[in-house]
Amino acid sequence: DERTAVVMETTQTVVTHGPQIELHGVDLNNLNKVRNLNAALFPVRYTAPFYKSLLQPGQFAQLAICDGVCVGTVTCRAQILGFADSPTAYSNFQAPPPTEFEVYMMTLGVLAPYRRLGIARMLLNSAISAAAADPSVKRIVLHVQIDNDDALRFYHKHGFTTSHMVERYYKLLDPPHAYLLQYRLR
Repeated sequence: DERTAVVMETTQTVVTHGPQIELHGVDLNNLNKVRNLNAALFPVRYTAPFYKSLLQPGQFAQLAICDGVCVGTVTCRAQILGFADSPTAYSNFQAPPPTEFEVYMMTLGVLAPYRRLGIARMLLNSAISAAAADPSVKRIVLHVQIDNDDALRFYHKHGFTTSHMVERYYKLLDPPHAYLLQYRLR
């Protein structure tokens, strides 16, 4: 992939009036922390290739550390603009290299005891800032299960809009349907 990777700070300390929160880039040394958080936070089980891919160019992954405890994570990947709308439309490998991209937010979560401290907002804002720094990235997209009202409220509150519903998006969850949300950068 000749495209530049999404830019990210390795460590960012966020000054708050409460606990000290640091955002750390994901690397080989802390990748297992992402794996452990995802297992605790999400009903979907991610495979070894998913975690290996987080270390590749075009990925954005961060951990939130609150007073020394790993409490949250965000993971994103860059993909061709429009891929989230219709992944089967992009199977033509003869096409010229893409010039416009979207960032797909694969995961964003914070452990329950650490919610309502603004950590998810910090992780989201960090991902938005990294995506916005790349002029070829036009939007951020993600899927949210249709009955996840808390997540839908969170993303809508932070500028995301619902694009459309995708039927049977989740193979092993009930309900299996998801909304595709988007945040337009340009």
